[in-house]
Parts: sequence; C-alpha cells; structure tokens
Amino acid sequence: MENWVDKLRAYLLVSLIIFASSALLGCYVGLAYPGLTENFVEKLRESFAPLSDQDPLQLALIILLNNAVKCLGAVLLGPLFGLAPIALGTINGFVLGLVSIAVSEARGSFYIVVAIAPHGVLEVPAMLLSIAIGLREGWLLVRKLNGEKVELKREVKAGLSLYVKLVLPLLIAAAFTESFITPLLMEIIF
Repeated sequence: MENWVDKLRAYLLVSLIIFASSALLGCYVGLAYPGLTENFVEKLRESFAPLSDQDPLQLALIILLNNAVKCLGAVLLGPLFGLAPIALGTINGFVLGLVSIAVSEARGSFYIVVAIAPHGVLEVPAMLLSIAIGLREGWLLVRKLNGEKVELKREVKAGLSLYVKLVLPLLIAAAFTESFITPLLMEIIF
C-alpha cells in the first residue's frame, strides 16, 4: 500500500489543487453573490431536512453510503479520462466554499470550524485519495491510448484495494464522527 501511495503523490497534489481552487471559487461566489448563495444554501438545507429526524446511527450510515458511493465512483470511473474524479473534487470544493461563507456570515468562522473540522480531517483526505486514484487511472488510460504499455486492469485493481484498505475506513470514521461527535461538540460549544 505504501508503494501505491508514493505513486499517487503528484495526483494527490493535483487533487488538492482542484479541491482548494474550487473551494476558493465557492468562497468568492459566496461573497460576490450573497442572494444567490442564500438561495443555494436554503435549497441545500431543505434537501437535508429529512436527515435531521434520523437517529445518529442511521445518519452515520446514510452519510457513509453517500460518501462511499461518490468516492468509489471516482475510483471506478477514473479510467474515463479522470472526469469523475475532477467533478467530485470541483463540486465538493465549490459547495464547501460557498456554504462556509454563508454559514460563517450568519454564525461566525469558529462555528464552521467546529461543524466541519472533526469529520473533515478524515473525510477530505479520503476524498482526495479517491480523486488521486481516479486521476492516475485516467492518465494511465491516456498513456495506453498513446501506445504505451500500461497494465490498466492491474492498476484499477490496486486502486480498488487502496480504496477498501484506506479510503473506506477513513469514510467510516468520518461518518460516525459527523453523526456522533460533531453534534455533541456543537451542543457543548454553542
């Protein structure tokens, strides 16, 4: 596994750049277009309203399923020129930036840190790793199409193995942290 993570260093950097630049764009849009941002956040809030009635275990499982499917999609669809991983990083980064601006304007920056950091330190690296795996697979397909000898099938299997051994455990820990620990911290602090 360590060797595979070494192979992903450059792709992890690209993943981070995609995610961070999208988050910055989301922040910019949030500041430049407050009306649009408020409408978006309200729609987001409405779509997540049914989840507020779930007990923490059910919520953790829903969050886990959502994140696991998206990250697995980035890995499995990565060979399609890396489009799915790029979309995952772009959309998640943008939404995080946009929502962070809206919520911090309403409740303050510390509120955002407490609400996101406990599970974010697990979830974001898992997502970035999934994106990196998918980007690598996409690049390998390009190389293969250019006539290079690339064992794409073996690389996809190795990527899936890394997903199961590293990404999935991080996502499990993140989902349970988001469902059990974050609400407790929010209650204690706010």
